[in-house]
Amino acid sequence: MMFIRVVFQAPHERNYHIFYQLCSQCDNKDYAYLNLSRATDFVYTNQGQAEQIDNVNDGEVFRETLDAFRLLDINKSQQTCIFSLISAIMHLGNVRLNQEKANESSSVAQKDESIRIMCELLKIDEAQMRTWLCNKRIKTVNEVVNTPLNLNQALFSRDALAKHMYSQLFNWIVSQINKCLKATVKTHSFIGVLDIYGFETFQINSFEQFCINYANENLQQFFVQHIFKLEQEEYNNENINWKHIEFIDNQEILDMIAVRQMNIIALIDEESKFPKGTDLSCLGKLHKFHSSHRNYLKPKSSAIHAFGLVHFAGNVEYNINGFLEKNRDTFSGDLMQLIQTSNNKFLTGLFTTDMQIGSETRKRTPTLGAQFKNSLDALMATLNNCSPFFVRCIKPNEFKKPMNFDRQLVVRQLRYSGMMETIRIRRAGYPIRHSYNDFIDRYRFLIDGVKPSHKEDCRAASARICQAVLGSSDYQLG
Repeated sequence: MMFIRVVFQAPHERNYHIFYQLCSQCDNKDYAYLNLSRATDFVYTNQGQAEQIDNVNDGEVFRETLDAFRLLDINKSQQTCIFSLISAIMHLGNVRLNQEKANESSSVAQKDESIRIMCELLKIDEAQMRTWLCNKRIKTVNEVVNTPLNLNQALFSRDALAKHMYSQLFNWIVSQINKCLKATVKTHSFIGVLDIYGFETFQINSFEQFCINYANENLQQFFVQHIFKLEQEEYNNENINWKHIEFIDNQEILDMIAVRQMNIIALIDEESKFPKGTDLSCLGKLHKFHSSHRNYLKPKSSAIHAFGLVHFAGNVEYNINGFLEKNRDTFSGDLMQLIQTSNNKFLTGLFTTDMQIGSETRKRTPTLGAQFKNSLDALMATLNNCSPFFVRCIKPNEFKKPMNFDRQLVVRQLRYSGMMETIRIRRAGYPIRHSYNDFIDRYRFLIDGVKPSHKEDCRAASARICQAVLGSSDYQLG
């Protein structure tokens, strides 16, 4: 899911930093073979309009990346292959696809330079790449038929290839890091760091935001349950009655998204598997099964091709256009086979496992939504077996400037990070807490005859002060 950033960035967002680091070397003769220019010249790096960001020098960070590669035993030859692959992805994004025959087919522009450069970097036959970016094979009982892709399908095919290549490269680098960090003795425990997705809501929200916000709903429930459990333990340790605290979670929306029958992910998956399934037919089913749910928002007009959800952090409207194609995430088996013809051994090695799976098995591969759900379930199972500690990072402003506090931005982050629910749980019990020593030193002057804490039975003295000042108000002594 995270690799959607390879092909799309929201305003003021960047693609992965390595793309900009390589573009910073466009005038360096050592990297002339990559045929790169400024990041603004590439579709996959100019959408967010964030070529430059404050306090980041891409050239300097690139040198740090090279140092990191050396530490990870990634040699010069492997580095060349990595940079060639990343550059090829950038050139792939610039490949111009044209609509043909009333949008029944598509083709790569005749004199497109980007596809030539990409194929040179990947050491793949250009004519074959032109063919299989815009066509697919369909196997029938007796024969194999070549079917043209329309423009939208070809664009999805191109983007799927870009994401898949980057995904395989990412996995290879992670495995390389794990090799370097692997302990020589058997380990029985570990310390993990989970950098979670932030809750996302943009002007236009699509399948990616839906999945990310579903993950946040799960993590929010885990967080709130953990905080509530800590509260319970503290009340039990202090022998304080806590049973009147009401715990409200977000299980209802989780059930609607992924648990109960005809949940949203199941309906999207079902429609994705129908040959004639469309985004609008999928939307119709979502409205049919969920419009009465209090966490589901159906637009008043049928002309609005969207549905809304009431998340813990606020309402989000999701544009249904593109949902099914993104969920299918169809990486062409024909392009997979073409990659295996490459003379770049590093590239073919990245796809060895995929090729061993076989084309028929790939057809039965779970949809992206199902994969995301399974991955999230595994993550939640791991988290439930751990002792978690939470770090919430709140930025005071968007400009990374001192003495600048943006109240709305901070409140929005507090709400999106689930801090409001934490506050509600704390307020539902006894939010104001003092140790007996501190309480005596601060409030002993409210009644006569109370000595400093080091000379006093602090619990008994605290009871006297509370009885005299608070009377029948709701308080308890632990």
